[in-house]
Amino acid sequence: MSGRRLAKRYARALFSLTQEALAATADLLGRVAGVLEEPHLRLVLRSPAVDASARVRIARQVSTALGLSTAVGNLLCLLAERDRLDLVADIAAVYEELVDAALGRARALVRSAAPLSAAEKNELLDLVRRLTGRREVLATTEVDPELLGGVVLHIDGTVYDGSLKAQLLRLSKQMAEGRA
Repeated sequence: MSGRRLAKRYARALFSLTQEALAATADLLGRVAGVLEEPHLRLVLRSPAVDASARVRIARQVSTALGLSTAVGNLLCLLAERDRLDLVADIAAVYEELVDAALGRARALVRSAAPLSAAEKNELLDLVRRLTGRREVLATTEVDPELLGGVVLHIDGTVYDGSLKAQLLRLSKQMAEGRA
């Protein structure tokens, strides 16, 4: 079974156990994923020389140090026991998607050629709300000078490219085909 499919199974199971603390659990999973990316810890946990019991012991120590909830701590130990700690980042991402869907919110990345004013950001957030049908939008903005002008919206896996760079590329293609 692929890693992403396994991650979905674990995330759904955790989601069903943590209905009363969705946002807190998502935060804890994100913290765990970040800690497990620490190079030394990653090397130890991924080493074939480290047996399952040692991985579980380390997972319990990480759980205690981070003050994880019982559900997240148990998941971490289960993943350590089954040598699947490399799934934690994917589980966290899938869990976050499940939480977003349950809470009726969308995530968007807004890339622009120049910093956006507050009015422009609000206008784009309204557009994202209309496109997704969701009330709450968690938006991240980035400045990307290569866009030349305009914006690119990344919303739940869909890209809306309104950048000047994309428009120029389309025009260039049309001219090459003799349509412009």
